[in-house]
Parts: sequence; C-alpha cells; structure tokens
Amino acid sequence: MFTPLEDIRFLADSENRFTALEALAAGPRTRSELRSATEASSATISRLLGDFESRGWVARDGNRYALTPLGEYVASEFIDLHGHMTTASELRELLPWFPLEELDLEVDLEVVTGARITAATPDNPMAPVARVLDIERKSTRTNTLANIFPEPCIEARHEAIVDGTQTMELVTTPAVVESVMASPCADEFEDIVAADRATVYVHDGDVPPGGVYDGTAYLIVLDDRDVSVGLIESDDSVLVDRLAETFDEYRRASTRLTASALRDGHESAWAET
Repeated sequence: MFTPLEDIRFLADSENRFTALEALAAGPRTRSELRSATEASSATISRLLGDFESRGWVARDGNRYALTPLGEYVASEFIDLHGHMTTASELRELLPWFPLEELDLEVDLEVVTGARITAATPDNPMAPVARVLDIERKSTRTNTLANIFPEPCIEARHEAIVDGTQTMELVTTPAVVESVMASPCADEFEDIVAADRATVYVHDGDVPPGGVYDGTAYLIVLDDRDVSVGLIESDDSVLVDRLAETFDEYRRASTRLTASALRDGHESAWAET
C-alpha cells in the first residue's frame, strides 16, 4: 500500500517515469516504444512497468501496456500538475514584471496556465523579439498596443500588410511616431498608415505592449529598464477578453493617425479623428 506522497515522490523523482506515463496516456505502448520515448534501458523499463503494475496503473495486453482507468486518472492529474509547474518555472524570472494588476486580473496565474512563454536567456536574449516578429509577419488579424516600433517590426508589418493580407489596428504613442518618422523606415511606416487594411491610432500617454492576434492574447514583458525579458501567449478566454478590452480602452482614448498628415510633416500628425 502506497501513500499519496509516496506515489507523488515516485513519479517526481524520475524523468523516465513521467515520460513513460505521458506516453502511455497517449495510448498503449510496447516495451520497445517506451524505451524509445524515454531513451532508457530495457532493465529500467522493466522496473518501471513493474512499479506501475504494482500500483494498478497499467495492465498488459499481449506485448503492449495500457493504462487502467486508475492509471488514466493519475496520468491526467500528474500531467496537469507538471504543466502547472512548468509554467511556474518559466514565469519565475518574468513574474516580477508581469502586469497582472494593470490588467485587473487579480493576480490569478491560472490565466497563464498552458501559455506559450518565450523568455530571454543568456544564450538567446533576443528570443522574445524574434517571436514578436514572427507574430507580426504571419498573423492574419492583429490588435496591437506598441510602446516601441523598431525597424525590424516596421519591415515585418510592411511585408504582412502592404505586401500581404494582414489586417491590423495599432495604438501607439507620439514619441514612437516621431522616432519612426526620423528613421530609415519612415516611407514604409507611411505605407502602413495609408494601407486599407491598417488603422493606426496615437495615444497621448504610455501604452502596455501586447494585444491580440488571431484570437490569441500576447503580452510583451518588460523589466524596469524597459528591456523585453519575455513574451506570453495564451488562448485563455479571460486573458484574451481582457487584452481585447484593454486595446479598446486605449483605442477609444486615442486619435486616428493619417497618411496625409504624415506627408505634410505636421507635428500633430494625429490631429484628425
């Protein structure tokens, strides 16, 4: 008879046990298939399956092993727990900068359970930026809040909107517009503003970077130096709805940016609503 803590420790103490359980959750497996999934030895797989059988989690059918109803329950719960802990591990460095309170989510981390997290690392500090560019280039429809609009992003948006079929609504700031118009990408930005599939607004104040693309919420996480340290993407309806509401709030408090004003070089290029 095993106690609950002993069963938890049994699974948590071995990557092979968890990997095998996860493989069995997808369907019956032979010993050879479990060896391939875990990259463990035949002796390890034999011990592992014996331990699973003694707990009533698996049953043998010919040369294949399948989860019992109890095993399916254990696998489902433990895989969920593993997913939660994976998210917690990924958020460890991002959480101090994650704007849950600004989004009025009452610090409920359930909204990011199962999220795709792209964190900056010493080996790849530009990983979040690369992922943002991927989103900007490949999305079908985006509602974006942008506190910066660097040249690679302008080029990606130009490719997606002017040369492609993406539809974009963008809320940004006067400082961003001024910076872009002083950059080598000014003409490309003007093309974006003039495009039928793009609507650009300017908000007189800071905006939190992120938005919604193709039904997925995304948050760009900045540290206290305004350096991107991570990107969080989630299909969770709470986060998607809140990001959509946040975008609408900023858009309503903004004014429309026009291509004609940009061409005329008006300081108040966003004077038309």
